[in-house]
Amino acid sequence: MSLIKKDSRPLYMLVKEKIDEKIENGEYKPGDRLPSEAKLSENFGVSRATLREALRVLEKEGKVNRQQGIGTFITEKLALFKSGIEELNSITQTIEAMGLKAGTVDLKLKMNQQVEDLIKEFELNKNDKMVILHRTRTADDKPVAYCEDYLPQSLLPNSLSESDINISLLSFLQEESNIYISYAVADILPVITDEFLAKRLDLNIGDPVLLLKQMHYDDRDNPVLYSKNYFRSDKFEFHVLRNRG
Repeated sequence: MSLIKKDSRPLYMLVKEKIDEKIENGEYKPGDRLPSEAKLSENFGVSRATLREALRVLEKEGKVNRQQGIGTFITEKLALFKSGIEELNSITQTIEAMGLKAGTVDLKLKMNQQVEDLIKEFELNKNDKMVILHRTRTADDKPVAYCEDYLPQSLLPNSLSESDINISLLSFLQEESNIYISYAVADILPVITDEFLAKRLDLNIGDPVLLLKQMHYDDRDNPVLYSKNYFRSDKFEFHVLRNRG
């Protein structure tokens, strides 16, 4: 009998999540060798090809170690960056806090854009323009996150150019526009890497990434920045403090 409850996602991701659950609940412990591929395939009710793809993703995330001719072993996940989701730090601050060099590549700045989906969220008029910023963030010159940022154009200098944004965007807004972002409302979602993200984050198509969508507000509760940040899940780990009410 299959242990996998099917939904619309790829089957290998469902197998991967089931193994994740077994790691989280302690059924599989660091150092344990997993059952053979034949046994796991039978237990999950999937083909060996599907199982191998799930194991490949787990290995990419650093959760398992596959040794040819010996077996697959559970490892401890060692994310490079660990952060509380309640901590509003820029990606630059997060990278530099680990003693690494924060950088930006593939930066593209688009002015005079109309983004209908965000007009209501930003409380804009129909014809108000926006600025869209695309960039890949690096740590010691290796890609770790891809970012898309959306801002009302009225908040930025008229002569803004790509070369102006050489620091964190939060710092730029504070220094150049006197805008202090005090909090953000965030959603974090698991997504699958497509061809576009794979190229920018040095991943394979189908690899998992973490999407952090945030609307940022200034100290007067005005929405000033909407961002979509795609983090490599083998580099970033987010946690949240939950209190019982």
